[in-house]
Amino acid sequence: MDEIESEGNVSAASAEGSPEAPRNMERVVKSICRRLKVTAYDVERVLRAKELLSWLQRRKAFINLFGLDDDDVVQGNPEDFARLTSIHSLKILSRFSPMCSVSEDLTNEDISEDMCQLPFEEERWGNFFTGFQILDSTGVMTMNENRKCIELTTVRSQEDFHTYLLSGIRCFLLDLFIGPLQENQDLIVQLREAEIAVSKEYGFPVVSTIFAKLSPRYQYTGYLSPRMTAPVEMKKGFKVMLTTDRSYSRMCTSQVIYVNARFLLFDLKEFDIILLGDDIQLMVRSVRLEHVYCCVCRPGILQSFMPVLFPARCSRFRVSYEEIEDLTFAREVGINVVVSYISGSVAYVDDMEKVMSSLQCDGLRLYTRVVLNEMKGCDGELNWIAERYDGFIVELANPENIPDILRLCPNAECFMQQAYAAKKPILLDAWTINEENLRVDPSHYYYAFYYPDKYVFKSDNNGHSFYFSFLQSAIFDHIAVAALSKMPHCDASHTGADGLARAIVAASMEVQAKVIVVCGVTTRMVQKISHFRPQASILFVSHMRSAEDYVSLYHNVTMLSFRTKSFRDHRRNIFRKAVFGLAYLASRQIAKHGEHIVLVYNSDTGTTFPEKYLIYKFDKLHFVEHLSASLFPTAQNFLIKPGELKVKQLNHETQSNFSGKM
Repeated sequence: MDEIESEGNVSAASAEGSPEAPRNMERVVKSICRRLKVTAYDVERVLRAKELLSWLQRRKAFINLFGLDDDDVVQGNPEDFARLTSIHSLKILSRFSPMCSVSEDLTNEDISEDMCQLPFEEERWGNFFTGFQILDSTGVMTMNENRKCIELTTVRSQEDFHTYLLSGIRCFLLDLFIGPLQENQDLIVQLREAEIAVSKEYGFPVVSTIFAKLSPRYQYTGYLSPRMTAPVEMKKGFKVMLTTDRSYSRMCTSQVIYVNARFLLFDLKEFDIILLGDDIQLMVRSVRLEHVYCCVCRPGILQSFMPVLFPARCSRFRVSYEEIEDLTFAREVGINVVVSYISGSVAYVDDMEKVMSSLQCDGLRLYTRVVLNEMKGCDGELNWIAERYDGFIVELANPENIPDILRLCPNAECFMQQAYAAKKPILLDAWTINEENLRVDPSHYYYAFYYPDKYVFKSDNNGHSFYFSFLQSAIFDHIAVAALSKMPHCDASHTGADGLARAIVAASMEVQAKVIVVCGVTTRMVQKISHFRPQASILFVSHMRSAEDYVSLYHNVTMLSFRTKSFRDHRRNIFRKAVFGLAYLASRQIAKHGEHIVLVYNSDTGTTFPEKYLIYKFDKLHFVEHLSASLFPTAQNFLIKPGELKVKQLNHETQSNFSGKM
């Protein structure tokens, strides 16, 4: 009981800005770590394994392409340099992907559209249905899987994570309110191990983004046990135990109910009344360290996630113990994006940022949850939300009448427009639309099908999301070009980056590019390109480790990690990243021979922000030679030192496959 009282005093002291706050906050964190036993050893172990595997895969890729490690100095030996400009053959591709088996005598033949042997049903029927996919084939998914974010609602198996990653999903959401934090840590380890397994299959690094919902600051009950198929009737006189043990957060019963109220227990006294929902009233009989024993004095129906009201003398506006637990957990396991359950007020955000700074978590990106069709008003009072938070999870409440038409007030429309204009990630929970409880009026197509970067689906219901996936793809393809044409040509950036990003997306649509490959360090250009919603997927090739934690939240973005220990020359580094990215596209058959690819890179030495792009007609056999002559046409000998052999000039026919633009 003394521990609870001291922790309660810590919360009050931190909220009031007492000089004791830093020391007391440190005491709370130590207590939390002692209670949770978060060692994060397993997470660190798999992350180190991923780093080593990424470095080895990059090294192997360049040995297969050039015949030597790209970190080695290119010598003046003609044989060594011949390897550097050798063709990207079928034999080399087969080393990247174990699924492809190609004989060596095909190396010099014309490449076909598909390098791997087709499955039986596609080989048999493909000629009759050109341009169509057979959906019941193994591994074939809907076209916009990369626009999905999976909320991990139940304990998943390694096979589930493997399937998600193979289908192109790179974004996962944890709800830290549900389940013990140890289970959430195990989920993170399983996902990272699945990334390693898929990376081995691909022959290239595979990374994904994990972010987490924080426990609500207000008090709620946990979720009913899955064994209970209906709400529970709480009769008068029932004995009930309220507990703060997170093990019960997803398995509440009529006898044991989880509530996130650890900081509030020490305020309770015998015969106090606790309200669950609007009807159920519990009378306190005794208080223990983590439990409160009560009896039902007013009956009602117990459901999942019901609001809990404690006595008036309990302050409900200070930072909760569960929030501090969640932030500490996120820091320990390397989660760098957290989501607040409510947007609250400006004072709420100030308090949250103060606590995050005290916990040394001020580097975390703070998102918030917004229920879009519950926002009311037209006075712009909620505009600060779009400015203050780093990103948003947008939910749609079920209407009273099902089905119904989605209706948004001016405040909701303004919020979505401002969040999109600020280039901040928007994730929409589209389950009510998928279930056809809400129909989207054409006047609101932009808010449901264009502005969101990702769409959140629960892991236990992801297989039933085909309706929304096909609907979103059809509507997005219809309005994407029109939306880009309506955007103003003015550039709000200081470097002209907005105009360049818009030109890149316009060019990709004009030539129907398959992929936009961005070679750089920071994610700024990727975010700007994503803002204009290209139909082509965006491949970000970078050695920036921290970008892996959040860049996949943006529209249609996949990151390809480029791990290397050598950064000798700017142009050489850009060349290596571009070759690595195109090798990935060739190996995974993402871009077929003859399709257009937009390459975005920075040509000026000493800059990290891309300022140039070129449109490349993909040649699976000669792209290494093409890039060596086209990325930096004014200095084609950038791959070697002065006095060494120069890159051989491409003939006129090969050069006509390129179109470089500023």
